Amino acid sequence: MINTATEQELPDLVPLLRDLNALHARHLPERFHTRGSDAAILRVLTEAQASGTQFLVYRTEGVARGYLAWMARPVPGADDALQEPQRMALLDHIYVTPISRRRGIASRLIARFEAEIAESFDGWKVQVHAFNAASAALMMRHGAQLAVQVYGKAL
Repeated sequence: MINTATEQELPDLVPLLRDLNALHARHLPERFHTRGSDAAILRVLTEAQASGTQFLVYRTEGVARGYLAWMARPVPGADDALQEPQRMALLDHIYVTPISRRRGIASRLIARFEAEIAESFDGWKVQVHAFNAASAALMMRHGAQLAVQVYGKAL
């Protein structure tokens, strides 16, 4: 049910990323828009994958119902004057189609993600937009704790 997407499977993620971006555009129209074509969204996915982003896809009946995108974060060097060298994965984003929600799909994606990174990483981080209480709750259910708050001001 969950597999790592190949380049040929990325077009299946286009409508999911479009829907996720639309959620962001509704809440943060000064930052996000919904004008991107399918080809442009596919290019975003393809370039991300080429740069090392992994896409875990949950499918039922051959249809992508949800996905999780993650990547390795840069490791501070052993001689870093301020930070301990930690190998952290970044859970970049996660999305489950509305009709497939409340079935544990997001939790299964996170469990698979954690299983994939367990041998090579010390843990994971995620950034959650302040408007997205559901995502914050999901992350906390999986053991994530608030680490940094980021504030912004548009001029």
